[in-house]
Amino acid sequence: MPPGVKNLLIINILLYLATVIFRQTGLVDLDQWLGLHYFAASDFHFWQFITYMFMHANLSHIFFNMFALWMFGAAVENYWGTKRFLIYYFITGIGAALVHYLVTYLQIHPMLALLNQFLDSPSIDTYRYLAENAKDARFHDMLVNNLQVLQQNPGTLNEVVTITANAKADYLNSFNIIGASGAVYGVLLAFGMLFPNDYIYLYFMLPIKAKWFVIIYGVIELVTGLSTSDGVAHFAHLGGMLFGIVVILLWRRNERNHNGWIMPEKEKTFRLRRKKDKYYVSTESGRPLSDEEYNAKRLEEKKETDRILDKISKGGYESLSSEEKDFLFRQSQK
Repeated sequence: MPPGVKNLLIINILLYLATVIFRQTGLVDLDQWLGLHYFAASDFHFWQFITYMFMHANLSHIFFNMFALWMFGAAVENYWGTKRFLIYYFITGIGAALVHYLVTYLQIHPMLALLNQFLDSPSIDTYRYLAENAKDARFHDMLVNNLQVLQQNPGTLNEVVTITANAKADYLNSFNIIGASGAVYGVLLAFGMLFPNDYIYLYFMLPIKAKWFVIIYGVIELVTGLSTSDGVAHFAHLGGMLFGIVVILLWRRNERNHNGWIMPEKEKTFRLRRKKDKYYVSTESGRPLSDEEYNAKRLEEKKETDRILDKISKGGYESLSSEEKDFLFRQSQK
């Protein structure tokens, strides 16, 4: 298991255990402190963009996320390397949060606009308009009861304003997402793009190619997010996949142009070769060799090595020139 995935698993498991222990002892609610709240909520803190990825609601939630991270993340990290994998993981996790923010804003903006309209200009008329047009079921009973009280006793307007302001604050703080699912879906997308024709076995029996597996899961999340309200952040999952494909396409574009943005794959390979053996850096330009140049060079070296070995078999080691001995020594060090 590569170190990035291993450490992510350890941190997630430790924080889940801490959440369970603190919840039972009543010391602190880590979900509220580390989960990602809506940006306009009083409970929002900037670090939650990172910490929310390490929080989970229950055992099944963390098990399936960590199983998927181990199953797909290990292959992706072994292909990319730890640094690039972790950069990708956190970009997709933060991207998932941003997409979730956008969807949440579109969902709650009409209700917030009505609440703000009343709080900015408190009156019986604006409160009646609020009560008649509010579509969120969580406010229905409060609005109806307060409107009746306000109509019977207009002097309670200030009290209704305070109640409404507190209800708005509680409403904003009620939006809190936790879980590594957004980043894990990003990893799943990466696996599908890196190994599109590798087979995944559904229920350990039914084979399906990775590319179709990713597409099917993406469609399921889109349809479920549009058609149900099950408390699962489906659009955050799609956000992780969306940011994942953008990052991968940008990396591939930069690999073709050799711009070196966030250590693209070919540049990383070149750096490893240069560190290991400077013989494979062009003496004319000082740049690393391309894959084609590298392979051609290796073929020439193999032919030269075979020629020298044939010479040794015929005339012994002493028959070699000093240049041939140096060449053979360099090859033996690789």
